[in-house]
Amino acid sequence: MAGGPFAAAVMCMDCFGDDVITKAVRVYEGAESDQYRCEKGHLFGIDWRGKPATEPQWPPPPEYTVGRK
Repeated sequence: MAGGPFAAAVMCMDCFGDDVITKAVRVYEGAESDQYRCEKGHLFGIDWRGKPATEPQWPPPPEYTVGRK
C-alpha cells in the first residue's frame, strides 16, 4: 500500500536537488515505503509511514515547477 495509487509516479528527489524536474515511477511498493526510479536512472525511496498520498504526486504543482528546468 505505502503511497497508494496517487503515488505511482513522483518527482525525482535527486534531480530536484539540482533544480531539475524529472518524473520517477514506482518500481517497488512496500508496506511503509516505496522505491522509485527516474528517467535519468536515479533510484530512491519514499517512506510514507502508512499515510498514502491523498492527491496525485505527478505532475508536481506549479510552486515546485516555476523557474526550474
